[in-house]
Amino acid sequence: MVAYASANGSTEEIADRVADGLRAAGATVHLCDLTAAGPPDHTAIGADHLVIGSAIHNGQWLSAAERFAEMVANERDGPVWAFSVSSVGETSTFLSPRVARFLRPRTPLPRAVAAIEASGTLRDHRKFAGAIAKGDWPGVGRIVFRLMGGHYGDARDWGDVDHWCRQIVDDNR
Repeated sequence: MVAYASANGSTEEIADRVADGLRAAGATVHLCDLTAAGPPDHTAIGADHLVIGSAIHNGQWLSAAERFAEMVANERDGPVWAFSVSSVGETSTFLSPRVARFLRPRTPLPRAVAAIEASGTLRDHRKFAGAIAKGDWPGVGRIVFRLMGGHYGDARDWGDVDHWCRQIVDDNR
């Protein structure tokens, strides 16, 4: 199961890529949009592989992903892999390199990921940069974005997404 919450499509495309990578390794994968379908039933929590991802807004996962992560933290015994999509990923960013270097070590885990980690089921959490268009950050946010050296466009590092997916597959062998 690859469950995700996406605001503008960037996280959804990363979830699709992860699902494709797991399928290529022979897994049967169910893709679940947490924002469209509502919370999945409890069978999702028992999936052999569970990957959860969300866009980050104001430092936290979207509410649909937070609710699902809380269920997972309270009810799942098996391993969980999580990913977050924001301005700054592990290997790429749409902010200036200097700002990204400053933010990477100082950005705390989102509450939802910390809850899964506290349950002892989190195998890995990966941060990916997303894509941004002019209208994605309103008003003052646009000014802050430009001051941080932000540039519009797609900052996703597909090689990093593929590498992380291979790590998930290798971790299950």
